Amino acid sequence: MRSAKILFLIVIALFSCNKNELTKDQALSLLEQSDRYPYVHSYQIYVKDSEDGKRVINAGLEKEGLVKVERNRKSGNNEGNVIEFTEAAKTYFLEPDKGQLSSVQRVKVAEEVLGEVTSLEIDEEGKSAKATYTTKFTGVTPFAKLEKKAFGEPRSHEVKFIKDKNGWRMERSE
Repeated sequence: MRSAKILFLIVIALFSCNKNELTKDQALSLLEQSDRYPYVHSYQIYVKDSEDGKRVINAGLEKEGLVKVERNRKSGNNEGNVIEFTEAAKTYFLEPDKGQLSSVQRVKVAEEVLGEVTSLEIDEEGKSAKATYTTKFTGVTPFAKLEKKAFGEPRSHEVKFIKDKNGWRMERSE
């Protein structure tokens, strides 16, 4: 009977210590609960712009059958579209931003999703913590060639957590 009481007290002590401590799994869970991820990366293509026409040609999107580009258009001539999207490209279309021009088409480039929490530093008082975590890219589309980002490489980020009377929460970033 006495050993059962001791075991019970040890279990209670362990749980009360862990309640105050932020773990990597808890930090990842808080990140998952935020509205940061998954994040859809997009690119805006100006369909009347001959410079964007050159970009999509150089990216090989015309050869892939995603766009058709009208050649021999003088720069500054905004009558009619320089770039026409094929049916194959329409699967990558995104909703226009509020107030977006009709001559702009937003396309999906990739989706950024959470990876893992790689490090966690809790301050001496146990009231704040800094976590380093990774994200990776999934669903990378052919339009990613228009961006200068390396979508094959994971990215590293930092976030700060604050402990209040309700437990740990992410600090809001501006």
